[in-house]
Amino acid sequence: MKIPRSVLCWLALTLSCSFAVAAPEPLKSDGGKHCLWRVTNAKAPFYLLGTMHSLPLRNWKFPPVIENAIRESHQFWFEIDPNRSDLFVKKITTAAKYPPGTTIRNKVDPKTYAAVMQRTPSGVSWWAQLKPWAIALIMHDSRLQIYSGEYGADNHVLEEAKMRSCPVGGLETMDEHIRVFSDMNDTEGEVFLLQTMIYENEDAKNAKARLAEWETGNCEQIYSETLPRMKEAPSVWWRIVDHRNGMWVPRIDSEIRKGIPTMIVAGALHFCGPHGVIGLLEKRGYKIEQL
Repeated sequence: MKIPRSVLCWLALTLSCSFAVAAPEPLKSDGGKHCLWRVTNAKAPFYLLGTMHSLPLRNWKFPPVIENAIRESHQFWFEIDPNRSDLFVKKITTAAKYPPGTTIRNKVDPKTYAAVMQRTPSGVSWWAQLKPWAIALIMHDSRLQIYSGEYGADNHVLEEAKMRSCPVGGLETMDEHIRVFSDMNDTEGEVFLLQTMIYENEDAKNAKARLAEWETGNCEQIYSETLPRMKEAPSVWWRIVDHRNGMWVPRIDSEIRKGIPTMIVAGALHFCGPHGVIGLLEKRGYKIEQL
């Protein structure tokens, strides 16, 4: 059975996002810190913005300090180039599916397969064609029906950049981004799927608290809440977070040296923890201030 294009588009959108969720409340600005940092010893204004990729289906605004940083920036770098969505859908379609004759039932433990089937809408047989990591991403995103990437922080920045005709680009290529998941071996893919199912209720319960942590720039808490999953599946989360951070930092360093007012836009978790982008840049001698 052919996988519906709407599902593939959904998967593509999900894969281009991090795993943060938001509660349906307006963003706050209380004069405290935010998931926004400035490189203070750069030649030109250089900002790093940690985002939540999906936000409530309602109008909202960044706090003034973030809006000012956006206005000061002349170019914007996202996790991947946001202007190549059609090609991304095509590539992720190929990466997400098993070859003919292979299904997820042949690749995961029977208990895992049974758990997936319990969550599968009746009659939706195309799930069998998808690899575990792809099913995990769809399951994660399906719980966010009241949220939308269209109203996410990344998209807000992108729209501002387009209005001013500012250059935008990606910290990693489309293929690099897809390989974060497609390079997972069978065990890693299954573990990632199991974590998605095991933590689904906890994630839903803690959504409001996680939004508050993002609004107040509480990087320590954002990282500490993800740390148990990282310890359970270190190779999986190395692929998702630490390995990518390590690839990005030389590219970010290169942009800092150019002296062009710039904003880096990526999921908030990438800036947190000992192997986060902030820490890695500081090891290169950059002075960074949280705003």
